Amino acid sequence: MPSASSRVRPAVVADVPVILRLVRELAEYEKALDEVDATQDQLCEALFPGGREPAAFAHVAEVDGEVAGCAIWFLSFSTWTGTHGIWLEDLYV
Repeated sequence: MPSASSRVRPAVVADVPVILRLVRELAEYEKALDEVDATQDQLCEALFPGGREPAAFAHVAEVDGEVAGCAIWFLSFSTWTGTHGIWLEDLYV
């Protein structure tokens, strides 16, 4: 039996519908689906704002070419340490 191929890559605009589906799945697992108000348009604007720096970033995990998970994150900064970092908002596979 052939093994599955997998990779992690930066998300693209075409991934937004599946990213939102995964966010909803995560919320359902957390018993908080009714708290998800995000729309595809909002995610698109945050992740791919067209000519401006994005407010958030996303990577997707693919297995055999199908998106199977996502990570949504944004940049952070610590005034105490003077260093940049990232805040991992969601990780769902």
